Amino acid sequence: MRDFDYYKKQPKADTHNHLNLSMKYSDYKKWAGFDIPNFPRKMNGLDEMHEIIGQYTRPACTTAQHVIDLIEMSILSAIEDNVVHIEGSIDIGFIRQFKGDLDGFLTGINNIVKKYKSKINIVPELGISKTIDQIFLKQWVEPMMSSKVFKNIDLYGPEVSEGIEQCVYIFRLAEKYGLKKKAHVGEFSDAASVKYFVEMFDLDEVQHGIGAAQSDKVLQFLADRKVRCNVCPQSNVMLGAVKDLKSHPLRKMMDAGVPISIGTDDILFFGKTNSEQFYDLVSEKIITEKEADKLMAIR
Repeated sequence: MRDFDYYKKQPKADTHNHLNLSMKYSDYKKWAGFDIPNFPRKMNGLDEMHEIIGQYTRPACTTAQHVIDLIEMSILSAIEDNVVHIEGSIDIGFIRQFKGDLDGFLTGINNIVKKYKSKINIVPELGISKTIDQIFLKQWVEPMMSSKVFKNIDLYGPEVSEGIEQCVYIFRLAEKYGLKKKAHVGEFSDAASVKYFVEMFDLDEVQHGIGAAQSDKVLQFLADRKVRCNVCPQSNVMLGAVKDLKSHPLRKMMDAGVPISIGTDDILFFGKTNSEQFYDLVSEKIITEKEADKLMAIR
């Protein structure tokens, strides 16, 4: 079997990444000036993760420079792992740290894209939470989408289907401005919810989507529509979405013909780079070496 160094040396993509939380914990500690107790650790779902965010990471990010620092740390972490293509979300709410200065916000992101373009292709995604205040959203969403700085959108938050109709206009705007459409679903929610989100929003890609493995029909639906699922195995293990890596439904999804890519999600919380994830997936015989090569070649 190939050693870890093989995977580390290969150029690869990270297609599911939140750029404010994707740096190494050792780097984050130095920057923030504090430790997070008993961290990183396995967590009891998203609620526990959001408690840590609310208590530690969110209060540490209050200025425009903080936002830029966090994004840059995440990009440097990706470069160190030989990631050459990263699709990473930047939350729409960070405009608050920029005190509503849209030009400053967009310029800050653009400057990072340009600064590292010889080493990595950075594809900024506009991250939007389902729970965001609708008045705030309507103020900022179209100016940000029309800016051409953001190439994708990613809708996240509670994986519930009730009330998501109010988010449809976001995806219509994304179509208007030519942004790729992604949404988080099927991390903890069921197969029906994955199908519902894909149809409701006409998604190009699903963030996670592992709940689809509960239904052969939904897997076939995703395969037929060629909707890629950007899967984050280590995140799924650390949050308890799957019991362990061996029981991860990635293999079933691939066998059903669902397009798959691998992402890190939030390295700060989950502790593994994509090189480590590929090495683990091959070690556990979930994917073959040849399949790992194909997945690493996705852009």
